[in-house]
Amino acid sequence: MSTHFSNDTLEQFLSRARVFSAMTVPAYLAFMVFLTVDEGWRWSFLALLVLPPVAAVLGHVAKRDIRPGMAAGALALAIAPMLVVGGLEALS
Repeated sequence: MSTHFSNDTLEQFLSRARVFSAMTVPAYLAFMVFLTVDEGWRWSFLALLVLPPVAAVLGHVAKRDIRPGMAAGALALAIAPMLVVGGLEALS
């Protein structure tokens, strides 16, 4: 039984996961500075300072060790800060 996935698509997915998770770090840091200066919101330190670097490290390790599950986790952690920020803003 063959699958429609090839080594090229796996390599492309791992590369995109690594790049996307790494690019979220400076974007979230800039967003954190904006939220802190503009609104004095302190939860941004937890959501936007801790999760993106963890996602970037996981994305890099997933690419190096060829682990698609870890790459998917890195993508989820790269998206998680926006969900946390949105949820906390909705509650307040």
